[in-house]
Amino acid sequence: MTTASRFGTFFVPGPTEVRSEVLAAMSGPMIPHRSAAFETLFADAQVGLKEVFQTKRPVMITASSATGLMESALRCLPQGRVLCLVNGAFSQRFSAISEACGHQTERYEVEWGEVHDPDRVRQLLANGNFAAVTVVHSETSTGARNPVKKISDIAHEAGAKCLIDSVSGAGGIELQFDEWNLDLVLTGSQKAIALPPGLGFAVASESFIEDAKRAPARGVYFDLIELDTFAKQNQTPSTPAVSLFYAMKEQFKAIHAKGMESRWADHTAMANMTDDWADALASETGVTLRNIVAKGSRSQTVSTLRIPDGWNTAAFLGEIAKRGFTVASGYGKLRDTTIRIGHMGDHTVQTLKPCLEACAEVLRETMKSSPK
Repeated sequence: MTTASRFGTFFVPGPTEVRSEVLAAMSGPMIPHRSAAFETLFADAQVGLKEVFQTKRPVMITASSATGLMESALRCLPQGRVLCLVNGAFSQRFSAISEACGHQTERYEVEWGEVHDPDRVRQLLANGNFAAVTVVHSETSTGARNPVKKISDIAHEAGAKCLIDSVSGAGGIELQFDEWNLDLVLTGSQKAIALPPGLGFAVASESFIEDAKRAPARGVYFDLIELDTFAKQNQTPSTPAVSLFYAMKEQFKAIHAKGMESRWADHTAMANMTDDWADALASETGVTLRNIVAKGSRSQTVSTLRIPDGWNTAAFLGEIAKRGFTVASGYGKLRDTTIRIGHMGDHTVQTLKPCLEACAEVLRETMKSSPK
């Protein structure tokens, strides 16, 4: 059996597995992007994206990864200090982009696998005038889930905007853009929304867009003011990835039919299944695949598990692959000590269960072959 033989074999935390119907939809014909036909495609995508973000605001769509929108958000900030909340590789990237964009940047950094304490954020913001706070909703490198609503509220108390990277969150973890009074949230197509890579999505509040007009160097390609203006007209400023718009149309039909609350519940169920599986395996074998994030702060879309000391991560993953499943290594400084199981997108507990069983089988065999 190859990993491409059926849906339910690919459990990397992005890009996630894409249904065959969505891939097939990408074979639609090319059309002029300045046409009524494309505007209809864009309008269809807006309906689905507004449901994902739980917003009435226009959702901006770029032919880029989410990293482009991280830079966009920071370039469109008025001048001022930026507090970057760092707890993993991608929040670290947000901070690095802030510095590269010329912002006076301060970091509140905690250990990878931990989340940020809202009270500490409040203390740090009280020490000076900050234009913005950056935070990652679901840190894909660790599987830690930050309390973004609380952090956003605290940023507002201090007169700062809150820029939220929800790349592995949106579509899988509850996110209420309008109800939570958020400023800016960005994500990518290839995670919990379960589309192929290549699109970035962002929602910005009306006040954020107004404030962006005071930004000194917004650039061109990622100017949020222009993206917002065009989105209201069911258009993009630059040439869009037309084939991916066909994929969106197909995928958002399925997401709408399921409903966001049910989709969030599916992701919670998969995260809980992974926790229960790891606990049961530890009780059975005495070997712990420990989630590096404390219970209550774990992402519903990705679990990062520390493997026993001395085990070869690449060999472990290779044995899982022989059984027809793809699971990810750790990321960055966690590469050699952890594995990551991406339980997101169109996966369910039914598709996740065989993957976990394969992982358990490899663990048992590894134990037998390991020196006592």
